[in-house]
Amino acid sequence: MKNFGLEDSQKSFDDFERSDKVKQTGSLIGIFVVFTVGVITGIGISAWKLDFAGTSPQKQTQSKESNPKDEIRNRIAGIERMLKANPDNIGALIQLGNDYFDIGEYPKSVEAYDEALKIDPGNPAVITDKGVAYRRMGKSDESIKLFEKALKIDPGQTIALFNLGIVLRDDKKDLSGALKVWKDFLEKAPDSPHAVMIKPWVKQLEEKLATSDTTTETR
Repeated sequence: MKNFGLEDSQKSFDDFERSDKVKQTGSLIGIFVVFTVGVITGIGISAWKLDFAGTSPQKQTQSKESNPKDEIRNRIAGIERMLKANPDNIGALIQLGNDYFDIGEYPKSVEAYDEALKIDPGNPAVITDKGVAYRRMGKSDESIKLFEKALKIDPGQTIALFNLGIVLRDDKKDLSGALKVWKDFLEKAPDSPHAVMIKPWVKQLEEKLATSDTTTETR
């Protein structure tokens, strides 16, 4: 796992892989979501307080650990009700895809992104996030195609470059391909937070490839 930063790379992929633009689009239904979650959470807290005296510390810990996913599932239920009334609400569809992604239900996440793409087929942010979901499902080839499609639509979709480099390096073992992609990223977004992460990876790849070339020449 430690070969040239693979473990750290995976963590970064978990933290930064989804598109900020998609998250912004999801905020279109933010007011409704906050209201729904607030009502549900308020009911839940009241019930929890009533049972608190008879709840063991172990059960309390388990309850706290399960709350984040429970809140997301409650939000999903509210969004799905909204979509029954307004199935073409692209903001709701994208948020649904994001929420299913966050609880690890990647096939359902893809389904929601597909519905959003029926409305806006050229949305590079949604295409990128669909690629990320495919990667989580172990479908690296499909994810690469989606990242490349997003970049063809919008060459400035740097999060697609970020993700593409990781899949090329970690899944396909295409070091030179990953290096090229990440250098392209650094040219387009040299001051972004992702650039801070990519710069040492680029250096590692350059050293790895240089060592490989040297070994080949001496044989």
